[in-house]
Amino acid sequence: MKSRFIAAFALLAVTGCATQPPVDEIRLVARAFDNLNTASQPLLDELALAERSQGQSAALARADAHSKAPSNTLPTSPGSEPCPYIQILGGRMEGVPAVQDGFCREDSYYYSELADPPGTRAFRQALAAVGGYTQLLVVLAEGRNLDEASRQLAAITGNLGLALSAAGVSGAGPTLNLLLEAFNPLLDLAAKGANAKELQRLVVQESLHVERLVKEMGNQAGEFFTTLTEASMARFNLALDKPDVEAAEAARIEAYRVAVSNYVVLLDQYGSLLSELVRIYDQSGGALTLASLAERSAQLSAQADAWRRSLAALRAGLR
Repeated sequence: MKSRFIAAFALLAVTGCATQPPVDEIRLVARAFDNLNTASQPLLDELALAERSQGQSAALARADAHSKAPSNTLPTSPGSEPCPYIQILGGRMEGVPAVQDGFCREDSYYYSELADPPGTRAFRQALAAVGGYTQLLVVLAEGRNLDEASRQLAAITGNLGLALSAAGVSGAGPTLNLLLEAFNPLLDLAAKGANAKELQRLVVQESLHVERLVKEMGNQAGEFFTTLTEASMARFNLALDKPDVEAAEAARIEAYRVAVSNYVVLLDQYGSLLSELVRIYDQSGGALTLASLAERSAQLSAQADAWRRSLAALRAGLR
């Protein structure tokens, strides 16, 4: 693929023809991302709720284990376990609540309602970084000023930093971490100039990193599903003699399976649109490629809207 681009650029240089950035194509891909992003946010909201609940349960379980362990067996080395000396008070008798006897800073994002817990934050900011890349292409293609491009680069940098730090806390996966780090070269490339030639280099050289990041976000869907369904799975397993409860929880689990599957499909379709955008630089593309992008962008929009509605029904308990 790269050799074809090099050959095409060499031919243009020899003939003296000026290439124009494919503005319409890039706008279509940017619109497709907006639809994907909008449709993804309710699922990420659900993920945040589930992750927050799990984090709080883990904090209570950890404190309870500290309460029952001999003092000489508690972890003492820094970083071995958060807040090793917080224990549980109460909760030993029916009707008596359990409470942690201290404050654990590391658990703040599982209790705060002001921000996402770390795993959700990693995915949300990674998605925002992909959107920032797409918007940067639009800024450059439309020939806007360097200040706008610089602001967009700053936004990408911020989202990458937040995603990387959150991935480190949540253990979102070393592959995701490496792909986020591989994303950084586009910042250096774009900072050198905001013109059509630079845009070509950005799309050709850096879109592969973005496509791989989008794919890896889809590969993490199993983590999404496990987190979203943990509570329902537990209730299902505890209700073996209650068919109505089992049926309700099974329906919720399967509805989440459909929702997460829709998320994966939309990510795949967006990655494919990015890949096709790169192919537009090959002179064999042209009007037919643009028509294909327009059709697929409209299809993604319709599918994203359908997914939003089905997820809204799930959240309202209608499925």
